[in-house]
Amino acid sequence: MRLMTCLMLWALLAGCATDAPERPEDLFWEVYRRQATQPVVHTRRERFNTPEAAAARRMVLVSDEIFDHRSGHHVGTTIEHWRGESVVRTRCVDGVRHGYLPSRKTWDEPESSSLCQVSTRPLLGDGIIPGGLSDAQADAVVESLRGEHRFLTPMAPTPVDVGGKRYLRVPVRARPTEHDGTAWDMQHLLFALHDAGVDPRTYPFQPADNTGAGADLTYFVDPATLLPAFVHRQMLPAPGPVVRVEYVRPARLPADPLADVTPWALRW
Repeated sequence: MRLMTCLMLWALLAGCATDAPERPEDLFWEVYRRQATQPVVHTRRERFNTPEAAAARRMVLVSDEIFDHRSGHHVGTTIEHWRGESVVRTRCVDGVRHGYLPSRKTWDEPESSSLCQVSTRPLLGDGIIPGGLSDAQADAVVESLRGEHRFLTPMAPTPVDVGGKRYLRVPVRARPTEHDGTAWDMQHLLFALHDAGVDPRTYPFQPADNTGAGADLTYFVDPATLLPAFVHRQMLPAPGPVVRVEYVRPARLPADPLADVTPWALRW
């Protein structure tokens, strides 16, 4: 086991005070490693240009992305919530774009589109943790991010209740650090993948916006699985854009990618 039983109990807020880990950040890195080795990633994401727009929620675009790292299959959907109306707009299935016609309740003629290529869609995952890595690759990424490419500083977790369910709230500071004479923030995620023997130019992972000023992240973690459930990212310098990501579980590809036209929203 990668974590001592005591750490698991501590993560579950069940005591273990005398033997609690010296570094509370160990919990976040175990969460990172577990999510990074998930073979299928399914997330829903919202992005707002300002915190005020996020609070007002007048116009909301939800990107729903599923990718199976084992088979390479991908399903991505764009959903619009505007003035009380909620509709599916487009859906990408393995590089092919399908536009939905709400008035006819049908899909239009499919067409190949560069916008539907996973390598060009910065919408999969939360922009911080990749998926589909082997145990060895995930360990190497974490080692790099805790060493040479350290720009993430996890804080101590606290318990919170959302919708009647207990989560661990884990704040994480992302701040630029220097590499080869240049200050980077999210670029370090690509450096870490490279350190793990993964080609970041072709791997289906797009890091969060590299503003050069970092971001404030808040992870809400399921204490039973130590997998992230929800992530809030406030980009810096403030007041910068806000990104909200929900992990959908169980993550799996639909049997018929075009069957469901329900305009999903984030649960939180």
